Amino acid sequence: MESKLISRTILLSIAFSIGATADTPSAPINPGAYGFTHNSARLSFLDTDNNESGFKIYQFAPVDAGVIATVEAKDGNDSYQYVTLTGLSPSTLYGVNIVSYHNDGEESSTLTKWFRTIAPPPTPAQPTSVGAYSQTENSVRLSFLDNADNELGFRIDDRNGTTLATVPASSPMSSTGEYQYVTVTGLNTCSLYTTNVIAYNANGDSEATEKSFMTTGCMAPEELPLAPSQIGVYNITDTSARVSFMDNSNNEQIVDGFRIYNNDDNSTMASLGRDRYPNEYQYANIDGLTPDTVYTLRVVSRNSAGESSAELRSFRTLP
Repeated sequence: MESKLISRTILLSIAFSIGATADTPSAPINPGAYGFTHNSARLSFLDTDNNESGFKIYQFAPVDAGVIATVEAKDGNDSYQYVTLTGLSPSTLYGVNIVSYHNDGEESSTLTKWFRTIAPPPTPAQPTSVGAYSQTENSVRLSFLDNADNELGFRIDDRNGTTLATVPASSPMSSTGEYQYVTVTGLNTCSLYTTNVIAYNANGDSEATEKSFMTTGCMAPEELPLAPSQIGVYNITDTSARVSFMDNSNNEQIVDGFRIYNNDDNSTMASLGRDRYPNEYQYANIDGLTPDTVYTLRVVSRNSAGESSAELRSFRTLP
C-alpha cells in the first residue's frame, strides 16, 4: 500500500513539472530591424508559440533601460510580429532582448537584436552678415547672406521668438552665397529691436544670427548722453585696431550716436549708430593707422544736445 502511495506522488510530481514546463512560452525567432530614422526603428520577429500573452522588448545597450516596448500577441503562431521603437538617439548602436511572456509573469528565453540609428537629417546652414538700414518709424530693411542649399525659407524673429517676417526660398541652390532682403514692417516708433535671422527646412532651424537696430521717431533729447566707459583696444596690427566700450546711456541718436576721435588732432577715426541696448558693449574697427605710432582715443556718445564727456585710451600700433 505504501509503495502505491509513493508511486502516485511521484506521478503527480512529474505531471505538475510537465505542466509548468508547458506553460513557459517559447522564444520568438528571426529578428529583423529596418526603417531606421535618427530617433526610431522598426523591429520584426517570428512568433513560435500560441499560448503567450504578448512580447516585451528590453533595452540593454547603450544603457540598461528595461522594457521599452510591449506587443500584444496575435492569434496563433508562425506569424510575424512588429513594433516601432521611438525616442531613440541619433547615430547610436542599440542592443535589445525580445521575449514572449504570460500575464502570470512567465517569460521565454531571450532573442537578441542589434541595430544602429542613423544621423539626423541636416538643418540649413546659418545665415550670416546681417545688415539693417533704411529705418523708419515702423519699418526696417534687413539683408543677410544665404549660406544654405536646402532651406525652405528664412524667418526673422524678435528676441521673444515672435516672427516678424519670413522670406521664401524659391530656389535654394541658385541663391546660395547670395544676399537675401526683407522689409520688416509693423514695428514700434523709437524702439530698439534685437532680431534673429534663421534659415529653416522640414528638419528644423539653423543657428540664429542676431542683429539689433533702432526705429526712428524719437523725441529730441533734452540732456546730454552719459559718457561711454571701459574702453578697450585689441586686435592691434600695424594699420588697424578694434575698439570696444560700454554704452551707459539710452538717449544717443540712432545714426552717428557714437564717435571715436583721435585726441591728438581731433579727427574722427570711426562713427557708429546705436544698435544695442543700454549697458552693453559697442564695437568699432579702426583702419588706416600708421605703423609703430602711439594713438590716444577719445570715445563720446552724441545726440542733438551735443556730445558727452569722454574717457581717453592710448595704444601703439605694431611696427
